[in-house]
Parts: sequence; structure tokens; C-alpha cells
Amino acid sequence: MKKLDEENYQKIRKTILKKLYSVRAFHKGHLLLETLQSGLPSHLVGFVKNVLHNLIKKGFVGYYGKTKHGLAYQLNIKKLREIEEIIFS
Repeated sequence: MKKLDEENYQKIRKTILKKLYSVRAFHKGHLLLETLQSGLPSHLVGFVKNVLHNLIKKGFVGYYGKTKHGLAYQLNIKKLREIEEIIFS
């Protein structure tokens, strides 16, 4: 498997945060992993889990929990200002 370069890492990170932000996935809203992977080029889809794991470690994203369709994620509302800086920069 290839290693993810910084440019593509930032692209995936921004895409994940944008998708969660656009559906207002802060408190009650959430998105499934499959939804977060959709719309990305096929050669980058495999890296979404790694980037998502890093976002969870940094506190930007949290687990919503397990739904009947799979694992779901949401944004950490306490980091909303930092998330908006990443999305709109």
C-alpha cells in the first residue's frame, strides 16, 4: 500500500470535516463511514479510516456510536472554531 502524502492527507481531512459540517453533525447529527468515503477519488478511499482516526485523536471528530448501518461519526462542537478555520481556509 502506498503512503499518503501531505497534500492528499489535507484534502481528505478537509473533505471529512466539510461533510460532517454540512449536515450539522454536532450533537444529534452523524454520518456513516461509507458516506464520508463517498465522493473521494478511488485511490484515496482506503486512507479515509487513517485520517478519521487522526481526527478522533486530535479531538475534532468523535464517535456517534454504532447504528444499524454501521459506525457513525460526528464533530466535536467544542472545537467548532478550529474546524471552521480548516474548512474555510
